[in-house]
Amino acid sequence: MNSIDFQIDTHVHILTNWRIQGLARWMKKAFPRHPVSVDATAQDLVKDLKKGGTTHFFNMVYPFSADETDSLNAFNADFCKKTPGAIPFAGIHQDTPDKARVAEKLLVHDKVAGFKLHPFIQRFDPWDPRMDPLYAFLQEAAKPVCFHTGFEAFYGQTMPIQNLRALLRRYPHLPTVFVHMGFPELAQVFDMMDEFPELYLDATGVFVFLRHSFKPYLAPSLTGGVFERLLEHNLEKYKDRIFFGSDHPVGWGDIGKIFKDLNFVPVSDQTRQSLRAGAAMAFIDKYAPGWDWGKNLQDNWP
Repeated sequence: MNSIDFQIDTHVHILTNWRIQGLARWMKKAFPRHPVSVDATAQDLVKDLKKGGTTHFFNMVYPFSADETDSLNAFNADFCKKTPGAIPFAGIHQDTPDKARVAEKLLVHDKVAGFKLHPFIQRFDPWDPRMDPLYAFLQEAAKPVCFHTGFEAFYGQTMPIQNLRALLRRYPHLPTVFVHMGFPELAQVFDMMDEFPELYLDATGVFVFLRHSFKPYLAPSLTGGVFERLLEHNLEKYKDRIFFGSDHPVGWGDIGKIFKDLNFVPVSDQTRQSLRAGAAMAFIDKYAPGWDWGKNLQDNWP
C-alpha cells in the first residue's frame, strides 16, 4: 500500500465513555470553546476522525490506577478489532505488578503495537525504577514505548530532557517515541536523534504555533525565527522518524484543521507527506509487522 493515500493520526485517545467525557470536561475548563462535547462517546470521536480525513490512527490509553490496567486495555483491544484503521497502543500503571508478563500478554494475545505512558497524568517519572521491568522487556522484544514529553507549564510539572537522555542511555535499543517532542525544548530533543537511532518523535501539538493566533504563546526561546529554523532543518533531516497526530479529543481544534497545520510547516512536500503518513506507516511496519493497511476508516466504516 502507498502511504500517499493515507492520513495516519499517531495520537488519539479513544477511551471508555466516562473517561472521554472526563477529558472533555477537563479541556473545556482551559478552553471553553473546544469543539468536543462533554457528552461525546467513542463512536462520536470515530466520526470526527473520519470526517477529518483520517484513514488510520494510533489509539492510546493510559490507566489512572493499577486496577484499571486490565479493563482499559481490554476495552482498547476490543475497540480496535472492531474499528478499521485503529492501531492499539496499550497503557500500564506504575503500580501494576509483573509488568513484563502483562506486556507479553498484550503484545502476543491482543496484538498491541506498543505502549503509551503519560507520566504527568499518571503521576510518575519516566525513570521511576518501578518501570524498569517494562522497559527491559520491550527493549528485548523490540517493541516501542511512547512517552508524553513537554508542555510542562501546562501541567505544572517538570520532566528534564537530560533525565530522559539518561534513561535512553540505560536502554539504548529501546524503541522510544517522544510525543510532543519535549516542546519547547526542541533543540535538546533533536540533539538526541543521532545518539539514539531508535528514538522517534511525534510532533502532535507543536505545529499549532505556526498559526498566527498561537504565535503570541510561543516560548521566548523559540521566537525570532528560531522555531521555524529548527523545524526546517531537523524535520528534513529526520523525516523518516517523525510523525504527527491530533491528540483527539483534546487537540487544538477539529481534525481537519489540525492536519491543515502541515501545510504551513517549512519543509518539502516529500517531508510533509512523511509527517502525514509515511513515517508512521514505516514505524508500524518495523515494530508491528503484518499490519493490514487495506482496512481503513475511510473505506470500511459507515
